[in-house]
Amino acid sequence: MSTTDDILGPIEKGGTLDELAKVLGMSKSLLVARIEFLVRAGYLCEIRSRNGCGSCANCKSCGVPVPGGGDTGVKMYAVTDKGRDHVKNERHKYEKCVTKMRTARGNEMK
Repeated sequence: MSTTDDILGPIEKGGTLDELAKVLGMSKSLLVARIEFLVRAGYLCEIRSRNGCGSCANCKSCGVPVPGGGDTGVKMYAVTDKGRDHVKNERHKYEKCVTKMRTARGNEMK
């Protein structure tokens, strides 16, 4: 099972649900469920144009395909400050753990 930071990183980089599901090695339906959980937990926020895709401020620079080519709007997600802090803290814990392991190995070799 992918962890929260495994999911937040690729979402921040962007892509479609199909692309992200493939990268993460999970079904699209499971990814959608995990994303909905992360939205409720405050790690992601949903961005949705109210009046269709053409009214979005980023419409001209957006590369996200609209299903069916229509103007019905696209659901997008952004990583919140809470989500970024979570990823940063997890990365810090990982790096600290790796440093401890390297130090322990160095002491064993002496």
